[in-house]
Amino acid sequence: MLQQIRLLVFDLDYLIFDCSVLKTQALQQSLISIADSIPHHVRLPDAADIEAAFREHGHRWLHFLELELATEALTELEQAYRVQEGRLIEAGIGRSYPGVPEVLHMCHQEGISAALGAEAAREYLMTVSDRHELDRYFDISLCTAEYGGGGTEEMLSDILNRAEINPSEALVLGTRPAFFEASHGLDLLTLGCAWGLQHKDALKASDFQSGCVEEILPVIRRADEIAARFSR
Repeated sequence: MLQQIRLLVFDLDYLIFDCSVLKTQALQQSLISIADSIPHHVRLPDAADIEAAFREHGHRWLHFLELELATEALTELEQAYRVQEGRLIEAGIGRSYPGVPEVLHMCHQEGISAALGAEAAREYLMTVSDRHELDRYFDISLCTAEYGGGGTEEMLSDILNRAEINPSEALVLGTRPAFFEASHGLDLLTLGCAWGLQHKDALKASDFQSGCVEEILPVIRRADEIAARFSR
């Protein structure tokens, strides 16, 4: 049982949802329609490139791949990608990371609320959530795209308000430096989760780190001890 933390806020991709194969396949299939627009010298992105683009640019990662596309071709790619991604999700590509649902269930049993604060567009969040029945784990589900320029910090603030939780009673779990920075702007503790990442350097900006799902509960308890100590 935790002393101080009453709410865990999770990002979605590379943390709850294993999206690497999904994003790679959707991109590969989408590139077929604009193949003639891609310069011959351009190396096509792989899973590591996609992860890096998402880490730096969030749900707009597709715009920052080094494909040297004209604006019209990039718009066509984005539209094709959205269609392919939706089809692949419905076909069962992508999954929750093994052990994560069990962690969420255990937290619920201990009376700890969970919120999904996804770096994503609303349509993507809802499609993944419906396909993998994530609603049963999360009391609140929001995404950054709903907040325009306010992005992550505004979304996190809204989650706290809806949950009626003080910043000292919440812990934010993520994989992206911008997610940690926004959390710190609201005086929220952060936990960087490495199990879905090829490159772990981004987690250095978080207050705590967990290398695998099996470590997460002990790390949450450690964060809770420190939160309780500083709240006195």
